[in-house]
Amino acid sequence: MNLRTRKLIKIILGNLLLLTSVIVGVLLITGVPIDFDIIYEKGRYRPNMSWDIIMEGIRENFRYVFSGEVKDLVILDGTVGELFAVSARRSGIVLLFGILLAVILGIPKGILDSRKRDRIGTFKMLQSLVPLSVPDILTIGLIQMLALYLFKSGITFFGIGPIEFKGDQYWYSAIYPIISISILPAAYIARTTATAIEEGFSKPYILAARGKGCSRFRIIRNHLMKSVVYEVLSVFPTILALMFSSLIIVERLFYYRGIGYHMIDFYTSTRIDAFAGSMAFSYFMTIMAVVYFFILLMFNVLKDVVIPQVKS
Repeated sequence: MNLRTRKLIKIILGNLLLLTSVIVGVLLITGVPIDFDIIYEKGRYRPNMSWDIIMEGIRENFRYVFSGEVKDLVILDGTVGELFAVSARRSGIVLLFGILLAVILGIPKGILDSRKRDRIGTFKMLQSLVPLSVPDILTIGLIQMLALYLFKSGITFFGIGPIEFKGDQYWYSAIYPIISISILPAAYIARTTATAIEEGFSKPYILAARGKGCSRFRIIRNHLMKSVVYEVLSVFPTILALMFSSLIIVERLFYYRGIGYHMIDFYTSTRIDAFAGSMAFSYFMTIMAVVYFFILLMFNVLKDVVIPQVKS
């Protein structure tokens, strides 16, 4: 067994172990009855229900999720399975195109930011640092304010619209959520790209190439892009975590009824039965964990096996 195969097996087993731990933890927590509480009585704290009831709720949670019975539970004029199919498609569109937009904007911006020795280069670098220093909810809120202004003013977005500032009725309703969820990852990718290029230009073989008259663009394209791709893949776990955590905020603010929106709705809406809402939340959370770790596994395999790190 060669080194690359051992590394691949280690990555897969590590991710599977972590995924199993996350799923078990989620089902343990969400299986606790919603009306569970800790009360203070006669100088001591105790639960407001017996441990048998708590354990029965946890066992029911595991059984419904792993047997697939949860998909047949009736919720919001349909079943949990039908609701998940619709909301997963909406959230998938936002996440997929959000990642693509972040990469398309982030890498070229990082290449421009790497020219930081002059005043213009420093200003460009600050453009990427500002989004990283403000809360993501503020950035998302500013995008929504812009969307509201464009809609009320009747201004089109690249010839589309005017686009409503909230809702999911039309295909272009996903445009503002996609933009909102991609800003912070794009800034993160830009900063990572700029750092990789700056470090690359200090290496001896790059200095030799510059001494021979190679242009900056040619050096980046022929010698540094592999390092840039590797570094971007290295930070993708962080980027994925940012996007998944921002998904709930984006979908709630824009009333875009995807997975994140419904996960909050399961516990806050009076139209949803408490038992069905709890089981649906567990199911949604479990599937999201599986999808997240599957994507994470793909990026780790690309980073550590398919694209080996470039060293000088």
